[in-house]
Amino acid sequence: MSEYLPEEIIVQILLRLPVKPLIQFTSVCRSWNSIIKHTSFINAHLNLSQNKTSNNTPSILLRHCPKDPTVERYSLHLDNDSFLEHSKPQLPVQSLIECFRIVGSCNGLLLLSDDYHAETNTLILWNPSIRKFVSLPKPHEPTSPYYPVYGFGFDSKKNDYKVVRLVYLRQDDQGQACPEVSLYSLNSGSWKTISATAPNYVIAQTFWSQVFIKGAVHWIASHRKENGLRNVILSFDVSGETFKEIQLPEDLPRQFYNISAAGKSIAVKHYEENTHSIWIMREYGVVDSWTKKFSIDRNVTPNFLVIQIMGCRKNGEFLLEMYDHGEKTGKLVSHDPKNNRNEFLGIHTDPGYSCIEYYTESLVLLDRAS
Repeated sequence: MSEYLPEEIIVQILLRLPVKPLIQFTSVCRSWNSIIKHTSFINAHLNLSQNKTSNNTPSILLRHCPKDPTVERYSLHLDNDSFLEHSKPQLPVQSLIECFRIVGSCNGLLLLSDDYHAETNTLILWNPSIRKFVSLPKPHEPTSPYYPVYGFGFDSKKNDYKVVRLVYLRQDDQGQACPEVSLYSLNSGSWKTISATAPNYVIAQTFWSQVFIKGAVHWIASHRKENGLRNVILSFDVSGETFKEIQLPEDLPRQFYNISAAGKSIAVKHYEENTHSIWIMREYGVVDSWTKKFSIDRNVTPNFLVIQIMGCRKNGEFLLEMYDHGEKTGKLVSHDPKNNRNEFLGIHTDPGYSCIEYYTESLVLLDRAS
């Protein structure tokens, strides 16, 4: 084929192919291998894939533990009516303590941390689409008792994937010092301490979820005031390496949050004793744009208990993890709020260990040595 077509035409054809055949085509000939593994091709393919995802059916990556939290499974689903499964990526490493936690995802990469019940300082960047991963070097470990909080995102100015680490020293009193901040760069392959000072807020270990949107990592953070806790969204600009705050809606109760994405918007999940709800910031950074998207009673269905709202679907339904008291197992269901109807998606879970990420397949890491 290359004998009859100019290379630029071949590149344009290859750019429009999915990840799986491109991996296969790296074995066709040396020139194709060189084209597909080049950084500029990987970036161009990612940009085209993201544009396609915006216009077509997006993908959802599901991590769940069917019965035993030491057995974690990953599956990639189309966000269509049938929630069609089209691949089952195999995690290339084994957790040292129980199972990995997905810190976040960006451009087809997942950051996994082995810290569900103990801190091991084990972090990996994994691209399940191409079955490649990078083990991060161990970060500096303080001598005093501490706990770390991680964030993961992409520096578009330097074409670099970065991990930010906030280290909180444990204190016996009610005071809380500002965390130490360090940054890992995939391009350099190393950690560095940065001068950016994080505001005097605490990101609780029990609600340490993060989301990368608009070039920044976002967490739910809190600060102790005279009249209780003040909660905000704390963001870290990955390119500028600076922190800022985004206010939460005034009507949102003060405790038990989780942050996630809803398309390209920030979503905050709130948990109360008998109710789960999800709020969406429709316009980034605009406090008045916060809207309660959905609320559901935990006991809405007889013999079932809503464990968590996992996310929003393109068709307006919501993915829920529910506990079936009769079968004594967790189940993944799609909830139609208009008709108050649940559809079991055929997936059983160990409650509390399931999560989803909105996912775009990519070739990121293919240009790196195994």
